[in-house]
Amino acid sequence: MAKKEKKKSSAALTKSLKNRDQYLRTSFLYQASVLMANAANTTPELAVIATSATAPLARYYASQMKSVARKSVIRLDPNIKRSICKRCDTVLIPGRTCAVAVENESVDNVPHADILTHTCKVCGGQKRFPIGNKGDFVVFTERPDHVVE
Repeated sequence: MAKKEKKKSSAALTKSLKNRDQYLRTSFLYQASVLMANAANTTPELAVIATSATAPLARYYASQMKSVARKSVIRLDPNIKRSICKRCDTVLIPGRTCAVAVENESVDNVPHADILTHTCKVCGGQKRFPIGNKGDFVVFTERPDHVVE
C-alpha cells in the first residue's frame, strides 16, 4: 500500500519559506514607497508640498527594499523591479513620475519589434520592454516549475 500524499496548505508553505521576514520587509518597503509616491493625490494645492516632501522618502524606501533583497539574496518579483527606476529608485507611476511610449525603430515598422518605453521624469532613465507579438516569454514567477508544492 502506498502512503497517502499530504497536501500542504498555503499557511504551511508560508511558514516553511526561507527568509520569510526579509520577504515581508521588502513587501512592506515597496508598499510604503508606493504610498509615499502617491501621497500627492490629495488636492492640487497640497500636491506640490506633498510631492517635494514625500518623493525623497519614497526613493529611500525603494532603495532600502533593493538593498534588503540584495543582502539576503532573495529575488524580487519582476513586476516590482519593472516599477522602480534603476538609476534613481523612483517608483514609476505612468503619467506622474514616468512617461510611457511605444516605439518601433525597425526599418519596416514590423509589429514584433514594438518596444514599450518608460522614461523616468526625475532622472531621464529609460526602461524598455519588448511587447511584440512573440508570446513565448513567461516571467519566472509564473512558470510551473517555480511553484513550490
